[in-house]
Amino acid sequence: MRNFKTQLSGQIGENLVVAELGRLGLLATTLPGNAPDIDILAYANRKSLPIQVKSLRKGSLSVDARKYLNIEHVGKVQNVVGKVTDIDRGLVFVMVKIGGEIGDDEFYVCDQGVVQDLVYRNYSRFLQKHKGVRPRNYQTTHCAYSVKDLANYRNNWELITKQLVNKK
Repeated sequence: MRNFKTQLSGQIGENLVVAELGRLGLLATTLPGNAPDIDILAYANRKSLPIQVKSLRKGSLSVDARKYLNIEHVGKVQNVVGKVTDIDRGLVFVMVKIGGEIGDDEFYVCDQGVVQDLVYRNYSRFLQKHKGVRPRNYQTTHCAYSVKDLANYRNNWELITKQLVNKK
């Protein structure tokens, strides 16, 4: 039997975000899974805003650091030589920590620039701690960040509303 836990978490997270946006008076809809970097499109005042959603039930969020960082491999040693410049640092991200019951969910709203900076910090620190050599697999570029890293962005819905509702 196939395990759909990851797909279910994504579906739940996206629909929770759509519901929260509705509570804020914004129209929002999920997009098909094959739209790159966009899970939800929000709309108000003749303006639309793409939103990327990441969901988790426990643990940390994972990403391939190469999406955000330029990483140089010299033998088994990895060095971060800078941040990728061809991403949209302003793309809105909503991270959803799915709770066990209705009302237990947590939302962290920031832009992709915050995520890139977190990945840069966490990945660089990890490499520094291990002298540039990943302990289990020296080739991997997996990086994790947690909701603790995003604590300052909890319920930061203003990032979305100021772009769609406010005239500032």
